[in-house]
Amino acid sequence: MEIQLQDQEQEMQNQSQIWNHICGSVDTQVLKCAIQLGVFDTIQKSGKPMLDLTELSNSLSLSPIKPENLYRLLRYLTHMNLLTLTSIEGTEEFSLTDLSKLLLGNQEKSLKDWAIGIGHKEGMGVWHELSSSCSILAGGPSPWEMVFGEGCYEYTDKELGDVFNRAMSSDTRLAMPAVIRSCGKIFSGLTSLVDVGGGNGTAMSYVVKAFPHINCTVFDLPKVVERAPEYHGIEFIGGDMFTCIPPADAVFLKFMLHNYDEADSINILRKCKEAIPVDKGMVIIMDIVLDQDDEEDSYDLVRAKLSLDLDMMCIGGRERTKEDWKNLLEMSGFTRHEILPIVAIQSIIVAYA
Repeated sequence: MEIQLQDQEQEMQNQSQIWNHICGSVDTQVLKCAIQLGVFDTIQKSGKPMLDLTELSNSLSLSPIKPENLYRLLRYLTHMNLLTLTSIEGTEEFSLTDLSKLLLGNQEKSLKDWAIGIGHKEGMGVWHELSSSCSILAGGPSPWEMVFGEGCYEYTDKELGDVFNRAMSSDTRLAMPAVIRSCGKIFSGLTSLVDVGGGNGTAMSYVVKAFPHINCTVFDLPKVVERAPEYHGIEFIGGDMFTCIPPADAVFLKFMLHNYDEADSINILRKCKEAIPVDKGMVIIMDIVLDQDDEEDSYDLVRAKLSLDLDMMCIGGRERTKEDWKNLLEMSGFTRHEILPIVAIQSIIVAYA
């Protein structure tokens, strides 16, 4: 009887896990919905530690609100550990958690724009073609190309482009303070640094602020550089990284190489090597290091990295393991490198000329 009961409990656990996997996209859309309604920002801006359902209903951006449906949303957010539910004299009140504080719009460290980008209706459509990524036919279109007819970075839709740019900037704001803290010795010895694919210059703005002696350059496509804001101490140059990269003591590549296959990545790294001094030059790569058996990574961190790897698979890119990085750098002509962990999902990989 006891064995039968254990079997039933295991069966129920198995079913529950499968149901959660089946409904996994619910988390993404609930998160996006809560951000768009302003749930987290409203609680923070209220000046009170907690808000009840009526207070939230009267303060959100959507009007009129259907309270019973809002409550169901809040209940799910509580189960996601994004809100805390407290009953005070028979009234249920909701407060922020440490997790939801990473989704506030007015915080430097916020993944709000990433959550909106991942849950974007057009971006979600790409996942319906994920199975095509497993085709044995080499050189075929990526899921993104199958949906939109062109590559991710050639796609010109302004709305989706703005969503993407905001997401990348939010990730930079989250990670760059950790880079500065952990890699200060690397940057302090530089006199010049070029950020290849640096977009609007967010990453270099942190470097200039922490190390004003470094001459920082952002190198990106001309159409990107034309729209970039002005930053004191940062020069913007338009060009093609596959042709020539401006010379500097070091080249910075943030979330860049995971967009490309091995052949293109080797070409980019070789151009980087040409741009730095032979004796003391370096390429500073900020990217994910994917290793499931790394005891230093928690289950949640490994799952997040694996999720981003599949996200990259949708646009024809990939995340790399320690061995992948070693092989890639050696094939690009770098004889020595080191991997430095930081308090972010990415690591810093320093390749020495």
